[in-house]
Amino acid sequence: MWTIFIILICILVLDRFINRRLIKKLPIERSTLENESKYVNKQHKYGENILYWSSYIVMLFSILELPSLRIFIFIGMGLVFEFRTYMKWKFTREKKTYLLSAVTCGLFLIGSIVYALLDYTAIV
Repeated sequence: MWTIFIILICILVLDRFINRRLIKKLPIERSTLENESKYVNKQHKYGENILYWSSYIVMLFSILELPSLRIFIFIGMGLVFEFRTYMKWKFTREKKTYLLSAVTCGLFLIGSIVYALLDYTAIV
């Protein structure tokens, strides 16, 4: 269980570090990030909410009752950020804020691989 928390903290730290570097390197304005609404349209809003709630339900069940499904904590959150990346890329491509969500998605997928390698005996 501690493995999950350590990996999640590493994801959080790496996400902040990489996103700050991307904001400085790419022409992403801070005003764009602060004034941007969270959702690009209603489809994005409802789709992301469905993915969030389903991943939270999977997290709850995997932590409490099904330890073999704990890898889905990372996969579920990776899917949420993948959906966010796709929607922002499709509708607000010129702002390049989709790259920030893509980094987070990639970190969650890498986290799932690391968790699978480190805690393989608990999965099987």
